[in-house]
Amino acid sequence: MFMFGKTAYIVAAGIVLGGTARAEEKQYLIGVNSFGESAEYAHTLTEEIQAHPWVLNGKVKIVVFDGKFDPLLQSNAIDTMITQKFDAIIMESFDKDASAAPIEKAIDAGMPVIGSALETSSEKITSQIIVDDPLGGKMIGDFMSERLKGKGNVVLLEGPIGQSAQISRRQGIDESLAANTGLKLIASKSANWSRAEGQAVMENWLSAYAGQINGVLSENDEMALGAIEAIKSAGLDPKDIPVIAIDGIPDGKRAIQNGEMYMSLYKYAKAEGQGAIDLALRNLVGESYEPQSEIWKTLKIDWAGGTAKHYTVPWLVLNQENIEEYLD
Repeated sequence: MFMFGKTAYIVAAGIVLGGTARAEEKQYLIGVNSFGESAEYAHTLTEEIQAHPWVLNGKVKIVVFDGKFDPLLQSNAIDTMITQKFDAIIMESFDKDASAAPIEKAIDAGMPVIGSALETSSEKITSQIIVDDPLGGKMIGDFMSERLKGKGNVVLLEGPIGQSAQISRRQGIDESLAANTGLKLIASKSANWSRAEGQAVMENWLSAYAGQINGVLSENDEMALGAIEAIKSAGLDPKDIPVIAIDGIPDGKRAIQNGEMYMSLYKYAKAEGQGAIDLALRNLVGESYEPQSEIWKTLKIDWAGGTAKHYTVPWLVLNQENIEEYLD
């Protein structure tokens, strides 16, 4: 346990599965600066990182720092990693702007920093591997317009204000609404990626806009699942108020399977996690390093020698037609 002022912060070491590295081989120490392990996506991302081939065979040791949705904790974690001379950092920036200075501090200390899952405003970051969030926002807006045949009132559940995914997905949603003028956004509010908050916000909207809500857009599955619970608790059928979201977490997939969620965009945790480890190792090992994760081939992401500044992970549409194929 590390103490930062009055804040107690637990750092959980990732378990190295399989054999340990030979004494004559270097074991790379890589820190994962998670935005918050209580979020299902962040936890899944960590699990995928720990399943990377070089973690499994002991060539890499992973230490996970739980940011708990707090930019200060993430900044303190970077200070710890610099002091303890980690080899590299995987950074999931909870706050796009607040993450810039700590990232640059690590880079100035000679430590490569790979952005994963969420963007930072730092231009110095070594590399980033993430989805195209503006495109994702536009896609769910367009799908809603298609589902409502171009006309209807919608509400929007947003992520934490200021986080890169919230900013970028909202940008794409606004672009879609501008193009699909028959859709009217009658309410929007942050529910902080939380299922419980999503339910509370949706309950208030169902009361304030009784009979007026035709569809729900949600910037992640957790909030969408909360909205679905609110809809059901109000005695309404989710099939009559389509809910469209992003992430494709297991509970979201099951909601699509049973018809309660209309669709979601799947965000590949394996690609954002294991891809980030490969990019970190390219910086540590050198140009002889070949990517070990299968994601580069299966998703047809151009490795580009492992030196590009930005890598884009493709979206996958999950709906009733294909959900059986992707259930966990």
